Amino acid sequence: MNIRILTPLTAQEELKNIDVHPEGIHLMEPKTLHYCVKISGVNVKQANVIKQEALAVGADAAIPYSVLNLEDKIVDIVIMATVKQYRKLAEKLENQFFNLKEAGYKILQAIENYQHPSAQFSVKGRRIEIKDFMIMGILNVTPDSFSDGGKYYGDVSIAVERAVEMEREGASIIDIGGESSRPGAESLSEEEEIQRVIPVIKKLRPKTQALISCDTSRYSVAKAALEEGVDIINDIYALRRDEKLVKLVAETGCGLVLMHMKGTPENMQKNPFYHDVISEISDFFTERINFAVENGVKTSSIIIDPGIGFGKRIVDNLEIINRLREFTCFGLPILLGTSRKSFIGKISNEANVEHRVPGTIASCIIGYSGGAKIFRVHDVKEVFQALKIAYAIENYGQYKGSCS
Repeated sequence: MNIRILTPLTAQEELKNIDVHPEGIHLMEPKTLHYCVKISGVNVKQANVIKQEALAVGADAAIPYSVLNLEDKIVDIVIMATVKQYRKLAEKLENQFFNLKEAGYKILQAIENYQHPSAQFSVKGRRIEIKDFMIMGILNVTPDSFSDGGKYYGDVSIAVERAVEMEREGASIIDIGGESSRPGAESLSEEEEIQRVIPVIKKLRPKTQALISCDTSRYSVAKAALEEGVDIINDIYALRRDEKLVKLVAETGCGLVLMHMKGTPENMQKNPFYHDVISEISDFFTERINFAVENGVKTSSIIIDPGIGFGKRIVDNLEIINRLREFTCFGLPILLGTSRKSFIGKISNEANVEHRVPGTIASCIIGYSGGAKIFRVHDVKEVFQALKIAYAIENYGQYKGSCS
């Protein structure tokens, strides 16, 4: 007798291997997937109803002790069930009051997003499908960026040459930035930022098929960049720095990266602290996404970035990467930017940023397993190869039958 513990995905595969009838597989697959779902902002009546209905379908829900005392307050709950049980729960909640009619189906949608992280976004009316992953190559045209400051600053031809090289190495997006966002960096004038990035964008646009992203949070810079053919605005301030930017994004239909940052580059690493980093970033995304959509930005245009290293301690960065899949509930592509960052250097005791490539690769692989689809990196060739192998391992079934 040989006993093995199966993951949900391998359990589904083994149903076929042991020759279960196809109809039986269809019925049993939802039973192989078990999820714990946290719902925040539930009132006492809602919590009690969800608990009762969860038990009725053979599942369970953990609720605070205060709910049993019928205290009038807002609480969080955790439901534990299989997909099949969640489907039954959705049907039951549809017939309930207390604003619970759609709750069950919202849970099912969150589970679907969790199982299949979003792999598409739109750019100026064009849908971009992410087959496996996308590499966003970093091109800083600054004198003071933490990793490559000065390397591509002051010479447009060298900057464009590097962008074209990154495309050859596997980059599908080239992210051009003219203002350093390293910890302690001071703000740059809009005029200087435009002078740094626009000549590079202008010369690069006819030379690349890759999407071009402009790493800026200012209306004037974004407007000039979009006029030169930029596809995406990558805003580390998530539309909080320049109130006019959101309307520009809405009007042009360009892609938009909303990144979480605590504070500003100048002060973000001065004793950052979180009570619950995942919940706080989730609340931030909820508010920022709603703000963008309410101002005319299409949800399909948005990409989210948890902002590794932007107002985070080492433990925060590690927890974010470890629990990245929890952000898939938004149904939007997740961008991960860990490239050469200080947490890698501190953990590995590597002061030289150019020697942090292995650590960057490790963080990207874990992030890929956690549902990230876009990876913003300096070392395109190395990360591209690593992610190709990770993708092949995860999708090994496509190699079945191959002779080599």
